[in-house]
Amino acid sequence: MRHPLLSWDIISEGTNRRLLLKNDLDVMHSILGKNDWQSTVSLDTTLVWQNKIIVITDSKLRILHATENMYAMNGYKLHEVVGNSPKMFQGEKTELSERKKIRIAVENQQSFETVITNYKKDGQIYVCKIEGYPVFNPEGELVNFIALESAA
Repeated sequence: MRHPLLSWDIISEGTNRRLLLKNDLDVMHSILGKNDWQSTVSLDTTLVWQNKIIVITDSKLRILHATENMYAMNGYKLHEVVGNSPKMFQGEKTELSERKKIRIAVENQQSFETVITNYKKDGQIYVCKIEGYPVFNPEGELVNFIALESAA
């Protein structure tokens, strides 16, 4: 027997999505406030309207936060990535030239954009577009890196 789609089903899905977005934005704004960010990246617009995954690392590239929508892209949940390096998504087929490009940009505290082959939790390959940005405090010190990611 088929069941009709109820308006509650639609409302429930939207409500759950908004709650996840709110939680992500609250955490990111907390990190922003704690480190007194000077950034031109709009986290709200990027997450809510562009539906990009946002990964925030400390200055040593340890993941502090990743938005919940990361799970749909690669199968990792937040608690599995926090404290790790984004290199955890790389593997045998990850392009050395792109890895080098990222490394040089990070070392020079510069923005970068790349398309790279990464690995899902289950080992499958996926292609990821990454826009990376250094984030500085008012004194000009590097405090975080932020990566905006989407499927390429």
